[in-house]
This record gives sequence, C-alpha cells and structure tokens, in this order.
Amino acid sequence: MRVRTFASGPIATNAFLVIDDATNEAVIFDAPPDVLDVMTTAVRDEQANVLLLVITHHHWDHIGDGAALAQALNVPVAAHPASVSFLEHPAGGPVSIAPINVDRLLSDGDSVEIGSLRFNVLHTPGHAPGEITLYTAENSAMFGGDTLFPNGYGRTDIAGASEEETLATLRRLLDLPDDVTVYPGHGLPTTIGAERRWMERMTRNLK
Repeated sequence: MRVRTFASGPIATNAFLVIDDATNEAVIFDAPPDVLDVMTTAVRDEQANVLLLVITHHHWDHIGDGAALAQALNVPVAAHPASVSFLEHPAGGPVSIAPINVDRLLSDGDSVEIGSLRFNVLHTPGHAPGEITLYTAENSAMFGGDTLFPNGYGRTDIAGASEEETLATLRRLLDLPDDVTVYPGHGLPTTIGAERRWMERMTRNLK
C-alpha cells in the first residue's frame, strides 16, 4: 500500500491518495480546496486507477474540490448517509463549494475493497454526525478525517458536533492495535499506541 498526502486549502487539510501495490487501483480520501491539480497530477504520475472518492465528513475544508475532483477523474463519491444532505447543499466556510452527489453510502460495518486492499467502515461521530473512518487491518492504517489527531481530536464546539459522541468514538478506537497508523485530516500521522494514554484518560469515566 502506498499513501501520498496532500495538505491543501486555507487550513492545510489533508487529502490522501492510497494505492494498492498489487493492482495500482486506488482510493482518495477527502478533497479539500485547491487539491484538484496536485491530486490529478499525482494520479497520472502514479498511473493509478482511482475507483472511489471517500468523503470522511461534510465540513467545507474537506470537500471544497469534491465535485471537481470526482468529475475530473470520473469516479463515484462515497459518504455516510448523515453527510448526504450537507454535501448536496454545502454551506459555510470561506470558499464557494459546488454541490456533491453521493453515489455510494457507507455505514458502520460496511467494507470497501480497492484491489487487494480491504477497508472496514467505522461510523465515528463526534466532530460531525456523519464522520467515518476507514480501517485496514492488513495494512495497520486508518483514515478518519478529523476523528483523531496527534494529541487531540476535531473540535466539538460547532454545529452538529458532540463531545459525548466524540468520547464514545475514542473509546471505540482504543480497541484498535497500537501499531495502527492514523492518517489525520490535519497534521502528521500518528499511531493508536502514541495516543492511547490520553484517550484512556479521557474515556475512563464513560459508562
């Protein structure tokens, strides 16, 4: 598995191009503003066959180039059902965003297969009601937008966010092995093991 990262837009939101080494089939996670040109160039340079664009959640900084990227690469868009209305009628943020049609719904327990890569879909709400994380056990990696950062998580003081749901999500992520690499929506990768101590502390009193 090859992972290429592109931090784009006004607040350096990460988009990921994930390529299966065996087949060169690929999946893209998120489409922040200004990522279109660099992503399409990378797809061409890698000779990747992109099969799916996954939107981890509906916030403006993760979807700014979503419609344009899907059209340019002629790929379907996948998202959680709770994100659909927000993607079809985007609002908020400092940039103009074209409506995004969702072609495939991804709910908790679903799976996504890209070549020999298999991702399990986890519904990880808290920062946004429709936030999802895609986890590949075979490659010890997860892609979850703003679900988990180094030393923190996506803010919960915005519309649709929930601190209670965030803590429940963190507790669920504690079930993953320590060696799982976390590819976050902002910043550098981390691991579940590196974040485990503060996550355990935050969720210790959950019922």
